[in-house]
Amino acid sequence: MNRNAAGRASVVAAIMVGVGALASGFINFLFLLAGVESLPRLLILQDPIGFALRPRVQPMAVVAMLVALVILVGLTWLFVRMIVRSALPGRAAAVFFGTWGAVILASWTAGVLRAPLVLMVLQIPAEQSEILMTQFSQISLAGATWGLMWGWLTALVVALVHRTAANAPGEPASASAPPTYPAAQTYPPAPPVAG
Repeated sequence: MNRNAAGRASVVAAIMVGVGALASGFINFLFLLAGVESLPRLLILQDPIGFALRPRVQPMAVVAMLVALVILVGLTWLFVRMIVRSALPGRAAAVFFGTWGAVILASWTAGVLRAPLVLMVLQIPAEQSEILMTQFSQISLAGATWGLMWGWLTALVVALVHRTAANAPGEPASASAPPTYPAAQTYPPAPPVAG
């Protein structure tokens, strides 16, 4: 796979994940304003970045959201670039499942790094360690759950980009042909036959 196609696929994945995370958080916030119960809302749509653009929000909540968004987009770009560059042409299934796993891993990492910042905003006393651990776990796993439920959309688009790039006529013919090696020779060379 050429580097331009890998770069294109990773940028598409990063943009889709960033826009999807912002949209999920905003829709989740609108459902919250509409009074939708948390059980059906959280079964369908998780908030991987902790959407914090709302009235009277604390600045640390906005920082936590931006940190999670940057980490989610950056790690998705990095992981998908590595996956697509290492995939053989025509292996769209490997790109699909690798990208889906990359979105899950990136969103989980973003959630783990966002959790301490959110816990600072919540100001839970240290004596209530069970509540702290429960909140940390819920915040960390919200991103991974979102990646599991919705990461397949990004993976599908990246697999299609990979497949169309592998079938592009602009690729050099030697990129898909196996390498050729010279014929085996004996060492030292045989002396010429006198005739």
